[in-house]
Amino acid sequence: MKHGKAICSFIAGLCMIAGLSLQSHAQNFEGVIHYEFEGASQNGMGDIPYMIKGDKVRMQFGDGQSKGAMIFLPADSKMLFVLDNMKSYMNVDTEKWMDNDAYDSKWDDSEMTRTGQSKTVAGYSCEVWQVTNGSDQLNMCMAEGLGTFMSPGNPMARQNAPAWAKKIIADGYMPLEVVEESADGSTTVQMKATKIEETSLSDSLFEVPDGYKNMSSMMQQMMKQRNN
Repeated sequence: MKHGKAICSFIAGLCMIAGLSLQSHAQNFEGVIHYEFEGASQNGMGDIPYMIKGDKVRMQFGDGQSKGAMIFLPADSKMLFVLDNMKSYMNVDTEKWMDNDAYDSKWDDSEMTRTGQSKTVAGYSCEVWQVTNGSDQLNMCMAEGLGTFMSPGNPMARQNAPAWAKKIIADGYMPLEVVEESADGSTTVQMKATKIEETSLSDSLFEVPDGYKNMSSMMQQMMKQRNN
């Protein structure tokens, strides 16, 4: 159980950092984008496949005892956290979970500039967007035609989200690389796509396996503790 709580803590933290929104568009792309996230390897996550089928998304993480997934179901405004080693899952109603006060980021007052510069990441072309807030900067390489990544805020929080974040939601962009530059000149690759596969995915990937136990109350308690 201790190991399971560590996994829960990591994925809860990932969601709070990303500020998940389950608002998305039906996607033409179906397949898998493999990501590396800063700090994920230290938590035993390593490569994280981001699976897209229609408007549904599955983020697979870990191996062995750490194996699990986050499944996003926009039509139901829900996320499912599946923990394979515990044969359990947690169902999160995002409209109740993330209220307006939960969205808090140093990028709230940031501004974005589309540079017009393009580069190739994982074999796909993307445009560099620069997001600045004072002396801090994000360089995001954004691609079209691959769906919309998890985006800041829920329907309430998006009212206060930066304009560039709303544009990601409205126009459907996928970040293939995000590099943060700090005031001291240091850089951190927050996330980067390493491989993109266009392939047909089974519907079962976006469902809870039969026989898994519902542990939603545990996640709700963890969220309350994080917000206090």
